[in-house]
Amino acid sequence: MTAVAPLAPYDALAAVYDRWTAHNDYSRWADHLAGLFRAHGEIRRVLDVCCGTGSITALLQHQGLEVVGVDGAAGMLERARSRTAPGTELHQARLPAPLPVTDASFDAAVCSFDSVNYFRPAQLAELFACVARTLRPGGLFVFDVNTRHKLENLLGNSHYGDDLDSFAYVWRNRYHPEEHRCDFSISLFTQSVDGFDKQVEQHSQWWFDPSEIRSAALAAGFGLAGVTEDYHDHAPGPETMRETWVLVREAAHFV
Repeated sequence: MTAVAPLAPYDALAAVYDRWTAHNDYSRWADHLAGLFRAHGEIRRVLDVCCGTGSITALLQHQGLEVVGVDGAAGMLERARSRTAPGTELHQARLPAPLPVTDASFDAAVCSFDSVNYFRPAQLAELFACVARTLRPGGLFVFDVNTRHKLENLLGNSHYGDDLDSFAYVWRNRYHPEEHRCDFSISLFTQSVDGFDKQVEQHSQWWFDPSEIRSAALAAGFGLAGVTEDYHDHAPGPETMRETWVLVREAAHFV
């Protein structure tokens, strides 16, 4: 077994990501998003921010939408190319840097599976402004976030792992209450000619008070259309693990 220095998030996980996340109900998420789009009206072109391996991208394409994906990890985009429709526009870029797309060229943007939690609180307004630039007036931005309850009480200072035949992992968490942050150290063991290779990734997620999200959204020119529990229609509660936020690009702030 060969150990290596810690890698950036998803440099190693990209190879096993789809099997690891096979339990995710992506179809329900995509159906909820498509329902929001139909209710809002005239949404045809969608930007999938932090698209990963393209699960949501492909499902929204199956709903008849034109979807462009962007992600910071080359390995994730490589798998997205094999899943999405031929000719799908996919870009490698790490937000909150400006995106390589035309301003105001999308009717909606989505960012799923707690990708927003990877941004520091000080980056939140910049992230929202980056997405806002891509949307036309009235465009929607739908994203989800892991809640404080999940990062603090479910993940916290826990550790766990599993053996999934072709790979195994050990996941260790360390929670920093003063910084509203949970650090993940993920050791991934994959089969090789000599047995198993070990790769380690370091991840960090931050939770946000709702007031922080509202303030960042307002600064970026968004109005709040709603907050629900995990791609459902009911309001979140104290035990909610994932919230889904819907923002609207306001014409009065459009530049």
